[in-house]
Amino acid sequence: MPSRTDSPLNIAIIGAGLGGLSAAVALRRQGHHVTVYERYDFAGEVGASLSAASNGSRFLEQWGVDVKAAKPVILKKLIMHDWTTGEVQKEYGLGDYKAKFGTEYNNFHRIDIHQQLLRSAFDEPGEGPQCVLKVNHKAVSLDAEAGDIRFENGETASADLIVAADGIRSESRLQMGITPDFTMSTSCCYRCIISADKLRRLGLDDYIDNAAIEYWGGIGINKIVMSPCSDGDVVSCYCFYPAEHNNLRDDGWNISATPEQLVATFPALDERMQRLLINAEDIKMWRLYRHQPYPYWVKGKVCLLGDAAHPMMPDQSQGSCMAFEDAGALGLIFHRTFAEEYSVAEGLQLYERLRKPRATHIQAASYRAREDLNERIGWSSSTDRPGKLTIEEVCGYNMQVHLEELKASR
Repeated sequence: MPSRTDSPLNIAIIGAGLGGLSAAVALRRQGHHVTVYERYDFAGEVGASLSAASNGSRFLEQWGVDVKAAKPVILKKLIMHDWTTGEVQKEYGLGDYKAKFGTEYNNFHRIDIHQQLLRSAFDEPGEGPQCVLKVNHKAVSLDAEAGDIRFENGETASADLIVAADGIRSESRLQMGITPDFTMSTSCCYRCIISADKLRRLGLDDYIDNAAIEYWGGIGINKIVMSPCSDGDVVSCYCFYPAEHNNLRDDGWNISATPEQLVATFPALDERMQRLLINAEDIKMWRLYRHQPYPYWVKGKVCLLGDAAHPMMPDQSQGSCMAFEDAGALGLIFHRTFAEEYSVAEGLQLYERLRKPRATHIQAASYRAREDLNERIGWSSSTDRPGKLTIEEVCGYNMQVHLEELKASR
């Protein structure tokens, strides 16, 4: 292990989801002592697929996460279908994506990548001291200036640096004096999965074998997004629909629904997709919200990360990647000898300067893409409208170069 010239930090991370665990791994790799506090008995990740473009996957590789063990499907193209007939209208081949951007375009099941991040944080292999996990620790108050946390179970903790990765309904954000400005979206979403074996019995083998993100609709609220994950053993679907269809108002993204409810929402949809949906499993409804950017992400010894910092629509497939980037930024800023350059407080200000403009830009683009597939990276082009988010600026982003530019401008 490389030597360090300063003392490692005592770091507390609130939340053991994908963002919190990513931060734990990134900071462990720099030799810091990290404790992760999870409000539940265990942070069992739920959900369907998530795509990790190169801007997220490169950090997983740098941290030594066993990406292959997370059973990704390597995405090769985007496919657009006609809503009613299912005919292919347009394809976007990713070409030699790895040669261009440095990694494969990985499509994971959330549970699979969560398990590998757990191993990378808390198991023995890997550089840096093993992180500590404390479950049943719900943070109820936070003194950002002192770096103190009080938990519902009566315990307390103090840290040199606190990472608030407690999600879209973050309590830590409120403790930092940030009152979210958000509204209910005009859209809701079902998410569901179906096994490859079942798809083969239904004669829908191509949905497994295309190695693609496939779309139906997307010009307007209605949209289906389908992709394989978990070594091709599972196909995942996100199905967007107008909120007034069932006036879903319950919060969260784990509200159960039936196959019949799902199919009835899309009566004019391609018959093959209807056949998939009526046989789908683990169907959940998800109320979508539109959050305005928060005025700041950092206060005292605390920073926000992931959905706690920049909730966005899922339509750019960048929510998880932005959390991975946030964690990567913390690892780059609080490197082994950071104290020779700046204090913790200065490092956190640098984190906000590095991350907030980019995440806010992608957050805004995710809102635009909610009802216009032509705004989605891969389909979007800056040549038809300047300012559109492009695959090059997202996937080709070099954070290290950006960070060095910010340091030089201080």
